[in-house]
Amino acid sequence: MKALLVTDQNYESQALREAFELSDFEVELQSSALFALTLIERNCPDVVVCSGFLSDMDSLDFFELLRADPKLSLVPVVLISSLQPQTVGEFDAVLPADSRMTEVVRSAYKMILEMTRRTYELPAAAIKPRSSISGQLSDMSLFELAQWLAKSAKTGRLTIDLFGESGTWLFSKGQLIHAAFNGQSGEDAVLKLLLLSESRQRGRFDFEPLSEQDFSAEPITIRKSTDQLLLSVAVQMDEQGAN
Repeated sequence: MKALLVTDQNYESQALREAFELSDFEVELQSSALFALTLIERNCPDVVVCSGFLSDMDSLDFFELLRADPKLSLVPVVLISSLQPQTVGEFDAVLPADSRMTEVVRSAYKMILEMTRRTYELPAAAIKPRSSISGQLSDMSLFELAQWLAKSAKTGRLTIDLFGESGTWLFSKGQLIHAAFNGQSGEDAVLKLLLLSESRQRGRFDFEPLSEQDFSAEPITIRKSTDQLLLSVAVQMDEQGAN
């Protein structure tokens, strides 16, 4: 995924760049809002993060110019500012100036996922299909990721790598139909992988969009709806945590 960082605060720029690069983003850093606008149109980042004060343009003007261009209207914008929310317009997310960099990255992930969900709801001819999604489980939990894939009715393969231990989940129109992990499959594999990811809180994920035909030969080991499955797994996780 691509992130464009627009800030002229040197102390903030490097920390932001490092935080996003650690989460596997391709990062472009710009101090000029005007030049950033040309980059956005040419490179189409997945998210834009800007500081409250820019050297050549007010951040609100920068945001309104983005939204005025139909081709850029679906790029989420995260503002880092100490200004009160009512003074910062309709930014997709506003974070305090003293926010931790990990929280900025987490917010960016959420905005990307939310915008992807919105584009899924638009007519197919009106949007450009998105490619695969990758990231770190320190920025978004596996449970949150599964909920989003279900809500967005995604079809594809989710691969989870927990530093040498890996699992695979298959989604068909948002329904989790198969899971495999450490020789187990079905609901047991979902529970074990979620428990392990929660305890380690580290690892990475890759979601590859597929057509139904791409994994038609795969077994169906889960019959519950994804919502029912995640609810029952959450109960089991609470019970195991209490013991």
